Amino acid sequence: MEQLLMVAIKEEGLIPIVERSMVVIVGRRGCHMNYAAQRLLEKLKAYPTMHEVSEEFVVRMTFMRILGRTLRGDDKILAAPLFPVIFIGGKLVGGLDRLIAIHVTGKLIPMLKEAGAIWL
Repeated sequence: MEQLLMVAIKEEGLIPIVERSMVVIVGRRGCHMNYAAQRLLEKLKAYPTMHEVSEEFVVRMTFMRILGRTLRGDDKILAAPLFPVIFIGGKLVGGLDRLIAIHVTGKLIPMLKEAGAIWL
């Protein structure tokens, strides 16, 4: 699924944004999950670049998820939340659930420091 997501992000023209920004959140327009991810990062003094994707992009990604599930028979692919998608230091972190898990385990701050997003 990560490969499909990266292909779609490349097609959308987001690769340069991801590569030149320390922290990027890609999400659906108006989604409250974007705001939750943004607030968590801002509490840590990391200010993400926000990019909202079009509904056509969301529909295409949903179709690719369903197709991936059909081809692989993997229900976990469909169960995983797709947006928002967070990148730190040009690397895919995952969704909001993954961001929170990394924060709870104490790995988020070192990751943000390594990316140059915070200087604590």
